[in-house]
Amino acid sequence: MPDTTRFAVAPDGARIAWRMDGAPDGPAVLFCTMATAGLRVWDPVVDGLSDRWLLIRQDRRGEGDSDPGAPESHSFDSYAADALTVLRAAGRETAVVCGMAFGARVALRLALNEPARVRGLVLFDATGGPPAPDEVRREMSAEALRLRQAAGLPRAPRDRSWFERRDPAGAGLARFALAGQPEWTPGLAGIAAPTLVACGEQDPNFEGAQRIAREIPGAVFTPMPMTGHGSILDRPELVLQLIRGFLEAQDGAAESVMSKRGLG
Repeated sequence: MPDTTRFAVAPDGARIAWRMDGAPDGPAVLFCTMATAGLRVWDPVVDGLSDRWLLIRQDRRGEGDSDPGAPESHSFDSYAADALTVLRAAGRETAVVCGMAFGARVALRLALNEPARVRGLVLFDATGGPPAPDEVRREMSAEALRLRQAAGLPRAPRDRSWFERRDPAGAGLARFALAGQPEWTPGLAGIAAPTLVACGEQDPNFEGAQRIAREIPGAVFTPMPMTGHGSILDRPELVLQLIRGFLEAQDGAAESVMSKRGLG
């Protein structure tokens, strides 16, 4: 797809790369990426959503084409503020926020800090606790791959450019956001936005994702079979199906409310 990257400037001067795709007049969906990935990691779902929704993607500071910013600027509060800066640059005040893995932490922080901006939450591979060791993730992802191969599912294509960063100084800065985090994210019971939590059955975050769904009122939990951490890389077609189903349900609920109010 053609490169239409734009830049929004955060309060500290860091330039945050972002792009828009899809229906200009459609409801907005704001995407928060997994760790070490840029906005293009969402490419596999863009075509399947562009018919009805405005898709707003961003490179988190330090990733993709965004500036790295100072190490001390890396916190989940600053990531959430950057996401809100991008949303406003796109001319929108509210959106359904979709986050994956590390990006799900950003989506949760945005919902906690700015609840009026978040019309809905879609959280993939999320946990409110510490991240699992890399070797555990690799082992479980390898098991998910073996299960998919046994089931005859094709290996999903990956593009190395999804993980490139313009400025090498951004490497590893996300660790500053994770440092000093509590054992569990507080305040989830106060989230009022409709929420879908989905996690791979071979993701070490599975139990954490279930707990998030229990703590957010009305949240729906969906297990993803044969799927490890970073589910868009393992089963992009299932990720697309879940996002689209959630968005269609939210649009239907909004239309029903408008009809009852005599606005439809």
